[in-house]
Amino acid sequence: MTKKKMALMMEWLRPAGIALAVFFAYYLGHDAVSQFHIMGPFIVMLMCGTVAFESLILGEAASEKIGYAPNRAYQIQSGLANAAIALTALLVYFLDWGKYADATIVTVMLIFFTFSAANHLATAIRDGNMKPVNLMRPVLALMLAGLLIPMMVNALWQ
Repeated sequence: MTKKKMALMMEWLRPAGIALAVFFAYYLGHDAVSQFHIMGPFIVMLMCGTVAFESLILGEAASEKIGYAPNRAYQIQSGLANAAIALTALLVYFLDWGKYADATIVTVMLIFFTFSAANHLATAIRDGNMKPVNLMRPVLALMLAGLLIPMMVNALWQ
Protein backbone atom coordinates (compact mmCIF):
# COMPACT_ATOMS: atom_id res chain seq x y z
CA MET A 1 0.00 0.00 0.00
CA THR A 2 1.34 3.42 -0.93
CA LYS A 3 1.84 6.22 1.56
CA LYS A 4 -0.77 8.26 -0.29
CA LYS A 5 -3.39 5.52 0.13
CA MET A 6 -2.44 5.07 3.77
CA ALA A 7 -2.86 8.81 4.38
CA LEU A 8 -6.35 8.68 2.85
CA MET A 9 -7.13 5.57 4.89
CA MET A 10 -6.46 7.56 8.09
CA GLU A 11 -9.45 9.76 7.24
CA TRP A 12 -11.72 6.70 7.44
CA LEU A 13 -9.91 5.00 10.32
CA ARG A 14 -10.57 7.90 12.69
CA PRO A 15 -14.38 7.99 12.49
CA ALA A 16 -14.56 4.18 12.49
CA GLY A 17 -12.31 4.04 15.55
CA ILE A 18 -14.32 6.72 17.33
CA ALA A 19 -17.52 4.78 16.64
CA LEU A 20 -15.91 1.66 18.14
CA ALA A 21 -14.72 3.59 21.19
CA VAL A 22 -18.23 4.95 21.76
CA PHE A 23 -19.76 1.48 21.30
CA PHE A 24 -17.38 -0.19 23.74
CA ALA A 25 -17.72 2.66 26.24
CA TYR A 26 -21.48 2.14 26.40
CA TYR A 27 -21.23 -1.66 26.15
CA LEU A 28 -18.56 -2.13 28.83
CA GLY A 29 -19.04 0.95 30.99
CA HIS A 30 -21.53 0.79 33.80
CA ASP A 31 -21.68 4.51 34.64
CA ALA A 32 -20.56 7.87 33.24
CA VAL A 33 -17.10 7.64 34.83
CA SER A 34 -16.31 4.18 33.44
CA GLN A 35 -17.77 5.08 30.05
CA PHE A 36 -15.65 8.20 29.84
CA HIS A 37 -12.59 6.26 31.04
CA ILE A 38 -12.97 4.02 28.00
CA MET A 39 -14.11 6.58 25.45
CA GLY A 40 -11.81 9.49 26.35
CA PRO A 41 -8.34 7.93 26.43
CA PHE A 42 -9.06 5.60 23.49
CA ILE A 43 -10.22 8.47 21.30
CA VAL A 44 -7.10 10.42 22.31
CA MET A 45 -4.90 7.43 21.46
CA LEU A 46 -6.66 7.04 18.11
CA MET A 47 -6.66 10.69 17.10
CA CYS A 48 -3.19 11.67 18.32
CA GLY A 49 -1.70 8.30 17.40
CA THR A 50 -2.88 8.49 13.79
CA VAL A 51 -1.73 12.11 13.48
CA ALA A 52 1.66 11.06 14.87
CA PHE A 53 1.82 8.17 12.38
CA GLU A 54 0.98 10.47 9.50
CA SER A 55 3.52 13.09 10.56
CA LEU A 56 6.36 10.69 11.33
CA ILE A 57 5.85 7.94 8.73
CA LEU A 58 3.71 9.27 5.89
CA GLY A 59 5.30 12.74 5.74
CA GLU A 60 4.88 14.28 2.31
CA ALA A 61 1.77 12.22 1.45
CA ALA A 62 0.04 13.49 4.61
CA SER A 63 0.97 17.10 3.79
CA GLU A 64 -0.25 16.78 0.22
CA LYS A 65 -3.60 15.35 1.33
CA ILE A 66 -4.28 18.45 3.43
CA GLY A 67 -2.84 20.92 0.95
CA TYR A 68 0.19 21.90 3.02
CA ALA A 69 3.75 22.18 1.79
CA PRO A 70 5.85 19.42 3.36
CA ASN A 71 8.13 20.58 6.15
CA ARG A 72 9.78 17.51 7.63
CA ALA A 73 11.36 19.29 10.61
CA TYR A 74 8.01 20.70 11.70
CA GLN A 75 6.14 17.49 10.86
CA ILE A 76 8.52 15.45 12.99
CA GLN A 77 8.22 17.86 15.92
CA SER A 78 4.41 17.90 15.65
CA GLY A 79 4.33 14.12 15.24
CA LEU A 80 6.42 13.60 18.36
CA ALA A 81 4.14 15.92 20.36
CA ASN A 82 1.08 13.94 19.21
CA ALA A 83 2.86 10.66 20.00
CA ALA A 84 3.55 11.95 23.51
CA ILE A 85 -0.14 12.78 23.98
CA ALA A 86 -1.20 9.35 22.69
CA LEU A 87 1.29 7.56 24.96
CA THR A 88 0.14 9.60 27.93
CA ALA A 89 -3.46 8.57 27.20
CA LEU A 90 -2.28 4.95 27.17
CA LEU A 91 -0.70 5.43 30.61
CA VAL A 92 -3.80 7.23 31.92
CA TYR A 93 -5.98 4.34 30.81
CA PHE A 94 -3.87 1.36 31.88
CA LEU A 95 -2.61 2.86 35.13
CA ASP A 96 -6.18 4.01 35.89
CA TRP A 97 -5.15 7.45 37.14
CA GLY A 98 -8.76 8.49 37.56
CA LYS A 99 -11.39 10.67 36.00
CA TYR A 100 -9.36 13.87 36.40
CA ALA A 101 -6.46 12.38 34.43
CA ASP A 102 -8.95 11.18 31.81
CA ALA A 103 -10.41 14.69 31.63
CA THR A 104 -6.96 16.29 31.47
CA ILE A 105 -5.68 14.25 28.54
CA VAL A 106 -8.96 14.67 26.65
CA THR A 107 -8.85 18.42 27.28
CA VAL A 108 -5.29 18.64 25.95
CA MET A 109 -6.30 16.79 22.80
CA LEU A 110 -9.43 18.90 22.29
CA ILE A 111 -7.49 22.15 22.73
CA PHE A 112 -4.83 20.97 20.28
CA PHE A 113 -7.41 19.97 17.67
CA THR A 114 -9.33 23.21 18.18
CA PHE A 115 -6.16 25.25 17.58
CA SER A 116 -5.33 23.02 14.62
CA ALA A 117 -8.85 23.50 13.22
CA ALA A 118 -8.46 27.27 13.49
CA ASN A 119 -5.20 26.98 11.58
CA HIS A 120 -6.87 24.89 8.86
CA LEU A 121 -9.68 27.45 8.59
CA ALA A 122 -7.12 30.27 8.37
CA THR A 123 -5.27 28.54 5.51
CA ALA A 124 -8.57 28.02 3.70
CA ILE A 125 -9.42 31.72 3.97
CA ARG A 126 -5.96 33.28 3.69
CA ASP A 127 -4.34 30.90 1.20
CA GLY A 128 -7.37 29.52 -0.63
CA ASN A 129 -6.56 25.97 0.54
CA MET A 130 -9.91 24.41 -0.38
CA LYS A 131 -8.86 20.76 -0.21
CA PRO A 132 -11.78 18.80 1.26
CA VAL A 133 -9.67 17.31 4.05
CA ASN A 134 -8.50 20.79 5.05
CA LEU A 135 -12.06 22.15 5.07
CA MET A 136 -13.39 19.24 7.12
CA ARG A 137 -10.91 19.72 9.97
CA PRO A 138 -12.84 22.54 11.72
CA VAL A 139 -16.16 20.68 11.36
CA LEU A 140 -14.71 17.46 12.72
CA ALA A 141 -13.03 19.25 15.63
CA LEU A 142 -16.40 20.71 16.62
CA MET A 143 -18.06 17.30 16.33
CA LEU A 144 -15.34 15.71 18.47
CA ALA A 145 -15.75 18.38 21.14
CA GLY A 146 -19.52 17.96 20.98
CA LEU A 147 -19.12 14.23 21.61
CA LEU A 148 -16.53 14.37 24.38
CA ILE A 149 -17.30 17.49 26.42
CA PRO A 150 -20.77 16.38 27.60
CA MET A 151 -19.39 12.94 28.49
CA MET A 152 -16.51 14.53 30.37
CA VAL A 153 -18.74 16.91 32.30
CA ASN A 154 -21.09 14.08 33.21
CA ALA A 155 -18.18 11.93 34.42
CA LEU A 156 -16.68 14.76 36.46
CA TRP A 157 -19.99 15.44 38.21
CA GLN A 158 -20.13 11.88 39.54
